[in-house]
Amino acid sequence: MTGTPTQILSNSLSDVMRAWGQHMNGDRDVLYWVVQLQLARSFGQDERALAEVPGTLRDEVRRLHVEVNAYWDNVRYSLLDPLTQVWGTVVNALRVAADTSSVTEGQKRIFTFPLDSVVAFFRAAHARPEACEALWEAFRPMPAPDCQALAAVLHPNARIDASSLVGLVRLLSGEGPLSTAESELLGLLSSTGLQQYAFRGARGG
Repeated sequence: MTGTPTQILSNSLSDVMRAWGQHMNGDRDVLYWVVQLQLARSFGQDERALAEVPGTLRDEVRRLHVEVNAYWDNVRYSLLDPLTQVWGTVVNALRVAADTSSVTEGQKRIFTFPLDSVVAFFRAAHARPEACEALWEAFRPMPAPDCQALAAVLHPNARIDASSLVGLVRLLSGEGPLSTAESELLGLLSSTGLQQYAFRGARGG
């Protein structure tokens, strides 16, 4: 998949969302619709997308959409590109689901979604190999721990399940030498195939 970084992040995400919605019951998932509305908002079409939300979910999704928008309106770097808010929503949902130590109370209040929903997003990504590889290539040069976690989970050969996803995000959210608990998590990742993608070249190897 070619194009500017913004085009790759946007087009690949759209492909992932189609896979989730069409083949993995995304249309019944609140996180799916929150991300879908954030993506639509980056094109100024969120009101149109809201009309597509099933009636049983619409009130909750509308409320969350307003809260997520208010959160990003108060984050200065999100002004750089509307797409920052979309991927930031995915990252915060991932970090809250993994219960990382850096998650704030405000993030927990807004971005708490079932872990199964977060796992479904990444499984949908892997169901679209070209999009998944393009996203991996986009995120892997980025030094921020959140981007490194996304790169590891989006590696085309990574196997995704709830426990490995949580372990990976907790591991990569920290800095400095590995703690005893983190070393145990690294052992867990070794059995899932994620270790080599998360730690090749990281923390001195």
